[in-house]
Amino acid sequence: MMHETSVCRCPPWVVIASVLLALLSTQVIADGVQTPEAVIKEVSDELKIILRDNRERIKTDRAYVFRLADEVVAPHVDFYRLSSLALGKHWRRATPAQQQEFMRQFQRMLVRTYATAFREFGDWSMRFLPRHDAQDADNVIVRSEIQRPGATPVTVSYRMHRNNGVWMAYDVVIEGISLITNYRSTFSKEVRRNGMDGLIKRISRLNDQRIAPPKLADSD
Repeated sequence: MMHETSVCRCPPWVVIASVLLALLSTQVIADGVQTPEAVIKEVSDELKIILRDNRERIKTDRAYVFRLADEVVAPHVDFYRLSSLALGKHWRRATPAQQQEFMRQFQRMLVRTYATAFREFGDWSMRFLPRHDAQDADNVIVRSEIQRPGATPVTVSYRMHRNNGVWMAYDVVIEGISLITNYRSTFSKEVRRNGMDGLIKRISRLNDQRIAPPKLADSD
């Protein structure tokens, strides 16, 4: 039986910090475009409110958690860029139909992975580190430290790009580990073993297992 960990080997703290990655986007404000740091802080604060006000429901209502992740997470990630980078050379070799289906299933997997992390979120604070990009750059790396009570600070760098005036996130590097690089390695191995269609089917199967009713999931 195939397990989800064989596709995504991210440790729990990577999954948790990746929730923040998925939220790093906002619309143009009236007086101009927000800085990437302002975007991160704004959405981090919004996420804290959601978790605070829905803590008990998040612990018990799986459907609500998935819906919350779809509504809050999915609209704010450049999944096209994320998917193409995660697949690397295999993306260029895939047919347009395979690219579209992979992107759809990869998005489902990420959203459901992030959704499970909502249950583990506690309190946190964020400290931004100096950024060395040009002020008018359209691709930036925002460096920060995530601090949680009783835990060692985690260094998190967000890779973002500006698309039509909107800052979008497409990668996160946590303690030197890139989300894209981590997925690229496991996806590449699966494509070599079972082809592009095999990878898509495997991710789809894992996604379906994640949304199965609790009784069926517990019987595996």
